[in-house]
Amino acid sequence: MLVKDLVKQVGVKALAMTKEESLEEIRGAFVGDVLSHVMANAKPGFVWVTVQTHENVIAVASLLDVACVIVCQRELPPETCRRAADQGVTLLWSADDAFHVAGRIYGALAANPKASGQP
Repeated sequence: MLVKDLVKQVGVKALAMTKEESLEEIRGAFVGDVLSHVMANAKPGFVWVTVQTHENVIAVASLLDVACVIVCQRELPPETCRRAADQGVTLLWSADDAFHVAGRIYGALAANPKASGQP
């Protein structure tokens, strides 16, 4: 599944995403808000679901090479959105809580056998 397909199926809004980034293949997903825990468990190509909005989220996402970050329920500061665009990190947003967003991601990935990487 591609990031652009996930955006449509999960119903999230793109805040920072280029055409090239929208074509990245998703390999799995991780939900977490503690940055050190995300760094230890998320993998390259994963969707990362969080409520964190600080600029450090973008640094961690870039370091891990995640496919995209979905921030749930919280407005993002403009500087976080700018940093995502500057660093080539796909940043998505949902008004829904992480539980429901993660459920929709799970359904979308389960319907696509190419998406793997889950424990």
